[in-house]
Amino acid sequence: MRVVSYQTGWLKANHPVEFMAGVMNCDIHLTDKLATYFEEVKKGLGLPYVPPCVNRSEATFNVVKGELVYALGALKNVGLDVMRLVAEARREDGHERPFATLFDFARRVNLKKVGKRPLEMLTRAGAFDQLDRNRRRVFDSLEGLVGYSAAIHEQKNSNQVSLFGEAGDDLPEPRLAGTPDWLPAERLNEEFKAIGFYLSGHPLDDYMPALKRKDVLTLDGGHGKG
Repeated sequence: MRVVSYQTGWLKANHPVEFMAGVMNCDIHLTDKLATYFEEVKKGLGLPYVPPCVNRSEATFNVVKGELVYALGALKNVGLDVMRLVAEARREDGHERPFATLFDFARRVNLKKVGKRPLEMLTRAGAFDQLDRNRRRVFDSLEGLVGYSAAIHEQKNSNQVSLFGEAGDDLPEPRLAGTPDWLPAERLNEEFKAIGFYLSGHPLDDYMPALKRKDVLTLDGGHGKG
């Protein structure tokens, strides 16, 4: 037991990012534990991290260039196998080829296989922010994107190729919803639904200066700290 404790302590001290990625993968389906681990990553150790992103994240937690990359499979109601489909669609001949747009994503990933609920969770978590930062517009456009993706993949499966190129190139891209983005507080609330805790910020962040002036104690024992 002492040997194991020494080894884990050494790993955490010398390879903290890799250590935390491994620990979080062990409990990838336990939201409460992930919240505690992420607090350690963000505040306890001050480690660099990448939030959920369809262009950077894998299904599980991993480390890229010294940064902890948040796992798509750690989101609520998504499933590891489905998120592996998303990550694998990003690669061609062993090389990374990031998704350029939401339509590119829909063409390369069979969204019907992914399902609308996991796509909603990805949107809420901000995983599509590199493709479109208006999360509510993406959320409200998912039905059209799923239909567009289904038509393309049905055409591919039936070996129907357009005269102008790959299967589906002749299909018109659906119009995205014209809705305004969620307000900051709404974005955090939606993010919480997908991740299980606040990752990019906290609803009290705007009030921290005032709380600090009042010397308000928080649950972590700090004064005016989230």
